[in-house]
Amino acid sequence: MPGPAAWFTVLVFGFLYLPIGMVVANSFNADTSLIGWGGFTFKWYSQTLSDPRVRADFVTSVEVALISTAISLVIAVSTGLWTRTASARARRLVDSTTYMRIVLPEVVMALALFLVLRRYRVGLGIPTIVAGHVVFNSAYATLIIQARLATMTTTLEQAASDLGATPWRAFRRVTLPLLLPAIVVAALLITSFSFDDVVTSLFLGGPNTETLPVLLLGLIRVNVTPEVNAIATGVTTITIVSFMMAAAVMTVRGIAGGRQQLGPAGEDAA
Repeated sequence: MPGPAAWFTVLVFGFLYLPIGMVVANSFNADTSLIGWGGFTFKWYSQTLSDPRVRADFVTSVEVALISTAISLVIAVSTGLWTRTASARARRLVDSTTYMRIVLPEVVMALALFLVLRRYRVGLGIPTIVAGHVVFNSAYATLIIQARLATMTTTLEQAASDLGATPWRAFRRVTLPLLLPAIVVAALLITSFSFDDVVTSLFLGGPNTETLPVLLLGLIRVNVTPEVNAIATGVTTITIVSFMMAAAVMTVRGIAGGRQQLGPAGEDAA
C-alpha cells in the first residue's frame, strides 16, 4: 500500500504535468471553444505552420538561440581553461559571478540590461536579445564545462607539448576532444533555455523583434485558442527533445568512461 509520501509525490507531479497534458490534448481538439472534446484534428497545426507571423518568430527564436549558444560556449570554454591555472582568489571571483548570474532573478537582470541599453540609446532587437541570453546561458555552460574539467588531468596536454605541439594544436587535438561531450550537453541545454525564454526576450526585443514565446504570451492575453495550444505544444516538444538529447549524450559518455576505467576482464585497470 503506497504511503503518504508516495501519494504526495503523485499529487505534486499531477499538478506539474497535468496542465501540460491538457495543452497537448487541446492542440488536437476540433472544438474551437475548447469547452468540450470535438474530435481529433491536425487543423490547428496546419494553421500554425501556415501563419507567416509564427514562421517569422520561429526563425527569430532559432537565430537568437544559435547565436547566443555559440557565444556562450566560447565564453564558457575560455573561462574554464583559464581557471585551471588561475589563482584561488581569481577562481572564487569567477565562481561568484557565475552563480550570481544564475541566482539573480531573470526579471531583475533583464530590467538592468534594458535600462543600461536605453541609457546609451542602443537600439533594441536581435543583438540585444542575444546579449541578454548570453548573460545567463554562459553561466550554465561554464558550470558544465568546469565540471568536466574537474575530472581531467593535464597529463595528455603536457605530453603533447613535450612532443612539440603548439598550444593551439594541443588544444585542438587533445583538450577539445576531451571536452566535446560536455560542450554538446551544454549546447543542447542552453539552446533550449534560449529558445523558450520569455522575460529577457520581452524586455530586450523592442517593438520590432518578437520571438515565438513572446508571441505566445501576447496571444494568451487575448484568448486561448487551439492554435495557441498548438504553438505551446511545439515549443514544449523542442525543449523536451533538447533535454532528452543532452541526457542521452551524458549517458553515453558515462558508459564510455566506465568502460575506459575497466580492464579486459572487467576489473580496474592497473
